[in-house]
Amino acid sequence: MRFLFRTFEVKRKEILEVEIDQPTKVKFMTARDLKAYRMGKTYSYHGGTFEESPIRFVVPYDGQWTVVVEKGTYHAPIDVKAQCHVVPPNSLVRSSIAVDAPDEIRQFALDRASTEELDEAAQEG
Repeated sequence: MRFLFRTFEVKRKEILEVEIDQPTKVKFMTARDLKAYRMGKTYSYHGGTFEESPIRFVVPYDGQWTVVVEKGTYHAPIDVKAQCHVVPPNSLVRSSIAVDAPDEIRQFALDRASTEELDEAAQEG
């Protein structure tokens, strides 16, 4: 397993923003999950495969969060360059949805975005 990673101490609603130079898997995980990931055990994460940059993840709760950018597989590595940083909370920024996210997650994100657009239009009108 080949990967890049960076750990941040972040607060709820702060945004982890990642820029990648080619399509790859980007995972956002807690310190406990990172340890399991490195040991090859079962772990959970937010994220998935992304084709475009920047990727934004709105932190759900305070703590130590790690951004992991996978560099392909052990036998088929890819040369990925990535940069990541923390962005202050911003109500206009939404989390990016991975291209390999389950259909119900993608639909939930689309429904939420359209509901918010209707609310904004109602407030303006």
